[in-house]
Amino acid sequence: PPHPVPHSTAHRSSQLRAAMEAKIDGILSRMESAAEKVDVYQSSKVKLPMAELDLLKTLEDGRDFMHDIVVKTGDNRQQLVDIFGGDCARIARVRAVLESLSLSDMNKNDQRVRTCREACATIEQVLEDMGLGFKLKEAKDEQKKSLGRRRSSIDREKAAAAAMQLAAEEAKKAVVEADTAAAIASPSQTITVADVWAQSLDEDFVARVLACSQPADLSAFEEEATANRASKLGNWMIWMVHRAHLNDPSLVKFDFTNLKMPDGNVEPRVAPKLAVAMESNTCIEHLLLGCSNLMDQEAAIMAVSLRSNATLKVLNIDTNKLSPLTLESIANGTSVNQALQELRCNNTASGRLVTEAFLNALKSNSSLVKLGFAITDPYFRGEIDRQITRNNDAARKRRLEEKKRREVAGETTDAKATVPTKAAAPAVPKVKAGGYPVKPAAETSPSPPSATVPPSQPAENLPEEAEAEAAQAPPQQPDATPAAVAQAVPTQEEEDAPTFVAGEDDVPAPDVAQSAPSSAVEAAPVTSTSSPSSFRGWMYKKSPGRIMKQWQWRYFVIQDKRLTWYHWFRSEANVEKDDAAMGDASSAKGYINFAASPARVVADPKSKTIFTVEPGDGKWQDGALKDMSDERRAFTFDTADSAH
Repeated sequence: PPHPVPHSTAHRSSQLRAAMEAKIDGILSRMESAAEKVDVYQSSKVKLPMAELDLLKTLEDGRDFMHDIVVKTGDNRQQLVDIFGGDCARIARVRAVLESLSLSDMNKNDQRVRTCREACATIEQVLEDMGLGFKLKEAKDEQKKSLGRRRSSIDREKAAAAAMQLAAEEAKKAVVEADTAAAIASPSQTITVADVWAQSLDEDFVARVLACSQPADLSAFEEEATANRASKLGNWMIWMVHRAHLNDPSLVKFDFTNLKMPDGNVEPRVAPKLAVAMESNTCIEHLLLGCSNLMDQEAAIMAVSLRSNATLKVLNIDTNKLSPLTLESIANGTSVNQALQELRCNNTASGRLVTEAFLNALKSNSSLVKLGFAITDPYFRGEIDRQITRNNDAARKRRLEEKKRREVAGETTDAKATVPTKAAAPAVPKVKAGGYPVKPAAETSPSPPSATVPPSQPAENLPEEAEAEAAQAPPQQPDATPAAVAQAVPTQEEEDAPTFVAGEDDVPAPDVAQSAPSSAVEAAPVTSTSSPSSFRGWMYKKSPGRIMKQWQWRYFVIQDKRLTWYHWFRSEANVEKDDAAMGDASSAKGYINFAASPARVVADPKSKTIFTVEPGDGKWQDGALKDMSDERRAFTFDTADSAH
């Protein structure tokens, strides 16, 4: 006969069962309450997003509980029957909630809903196999009727008012608890959070601002709001948010970085109003909310707004206290948005589901080329890096197509004619913010450095083939602007760096040996009476990396039979300031000294802008390169986007 179970073991089993029953009952109560809130807040843009996230969280808790109990009772299903069997009311309540869900387009396909349904179906199948199929059917019918009666008896207006009152009471309770904790930490501190915020406001000023219905009316308050920003930060914040609400066309960059926004429960006219306004705003391109006390409720609204916004290009929510579920919701909103190019969310939340959501967002939104987010999983890190590279390559191709379309339409010439130039240095191309060249209107492009004689041979005695080749060389046409690639959190200088990652559709370099001339000819600038003593400008140079080739934007100077290039971050001001030092090879990134070694120039037969400079004798002579570690190296350049 089997041994009797000791009393202590039976007692522990009874306690464990009671604890598990209490846990699932609490989950079911929160699940039903969250489902009712979602039903009540269907017409509220502010309350609905967070209510749906709360419901998804309860579904996740229920799914995990059901999954764990199925796994733990694989050998003995009696514990599962004890919790979900009997009258089968618990599993029937789960099924009733799942069948009555009414989620928005953003969350209706969330995996938590699907996996919770699967876990519920697994337990239902186990109960049917245990002979409880009839009881289960009765319980499901009863719970469905009960849920229908509860929802039909709800007065939606009264329920919404009661829910708002409950939320206000909870917020007030949270503020009181925070103030109490602060008072305990510092007994002399008696000012509450609401009082601190009230001191930063002038209600008369706020009333006058909120009375404005046109963006032009708000310009009259700019001087007052900005002048008193240090002492009355609340005035300035409400003024800025109201500008976003009214879709002020002059507000392109919205920056609250390192400015603590009040909680939405304390001041609904700042964070909640801004999150809702971004859904219809068509002017703001940069929304910077790093370290601004952005909370889950407002971030959930922002996630919904991102689905409809078609103007925002940069979103920064670094260093805000967000939950993984909220950050995942923002990633899902980004996947629908097709305008966002840069998203930064460092020091917020993490998790596998969040990382997977960002990977799906990069695949769905090909415009997203920068992502600031800490990724520790090697698999997702590699996948996200590859997808960012693909997105940057796609962005580059779109710019090329747009540039060609504008050239065909004749828009490019007209646009360049309006660019102002400086007469002091007509040979130096002007550079816009971001490093993109603009050719001066009055500038004439000198002959390209095609081929000349060695140092000992005069320029007049050029071979006839070289003269004909130089004379027939087609003029270079400007192409599209370079793509910006960033996969982490670069500095401000790195943000504007136009790094160009070669994609699989890039034109491959030709076989140099087949296209090289029969005799090596030194490649130095062709000199004539009309050409300047030095020639300088911007163009691409391919890096010598072995694994991944990259096009890098460099500033070049051709002078005294030396081709010298400098780092991209020499802005227009730096170029003019250090113009005298540009001939100094010690400050250069690299150079080719044609006076020390003959060279030949090989044009790419598949491209009008790409060419290669290689050593004429098979290897560079001493002093020909700044870095002589590879004496057989060939240099590839691309004049696309060059001002010349």
